[in-house]
Amino acid sequence: MIAFLKRWLRPFKPVLAPIWHWIRPRLLEANPNSFRNTRERWTARVATKIRAILHRPEPPIRPLRYHEIVELAARVPYYKHRIDYTEAAAVVARDLIRRRGLRSALELGPNLQPLIIGADVMDITDRPELIATGRRIIHDATSAPWPVDDRAFDLFVALQVFEHLGTSQASIFREVRRVARNAILSLPIEWVMDDPRNCHHMLTNEHVLGWFAPVVPTRVVVGNGGRRKRLIYVFEDLPVPDSAVPEGTTAASALTGAPASTVATAAPASTGAPASTTAPIATAG
Repeated sequence: MIAFLKRWLRPFKPVLAPIWHWIRPRLLEANPNSFRNTRERWTARVATKIRAILHRPEPPIRPLRYHEIVELAARVPYYKHRIDYTEAAAVVARDLIRRRGLRSALELGPNLQPLIIGADVMDITDRPELIATGRRIIHDATSAPWPVDDRAFDLFVALQVFEHLGTSQASIFREVRRVARNAILSLPIEWVMDDPRNCHHMLTNEHVLGWFAPVVPTRVVVGNGGRRKRLIYVFEDLPVPDSAVPEGTTAASALTGAPASTVATAAPASTGAPASTTAPIATAG
């Protein structure tokens, strides 16, 4: 059948080939000019114009749209192989923001652009190349307490960051519980690295759950599979830790001593005991 079609269509090749060469790349979703991304881009523009006509403000926070992630990957090589899990995290964030009416977010250590448009960003240094619309909090996340008030944010986000925080993950997650009501964290799971001291090496799901204990994720979403698997841990209605800064107190006032200046990157992963609790793992839609 295929051979017959090829013979039948051969005379039309001079006409069909240019058309196919134009259509083919637009079928690839990772192409910024694909049909999906073009449609999504125009839909977003129309929605923005309608809100302007109706005098409705833009939402205070929103996740990156798929076409924005693809365009970012086209400009910045770092994101080229990170489209899938970034989009999976965006889907989770979009669901939380819409379903729970979230209006504020804090993102820890984004590479170039936060997943959440409108989010405040916490980083160890003030990087001029960072694209952020919210305020910047310059602070070493491994130094607690953070200069952030209790329950200051509806959402906390950290994508591929926690594994770089030395042995401080458990205490940092307590700070996350103190300052945010919900959280989205992605981590590399069961990567085999050439150097076993690499913070990405053989980090297991059980080990990561130990950092969060006694809190159990609401759900765990597969960001991407394969040998570089990433899991996204989703927490809703985070419980406040017992030793949180008293309600209404500014955490900055509780800091004693000079701000930490060490860079919280590329440190070995914690070797603490794994948690005995588990959470359901789902595939992102």
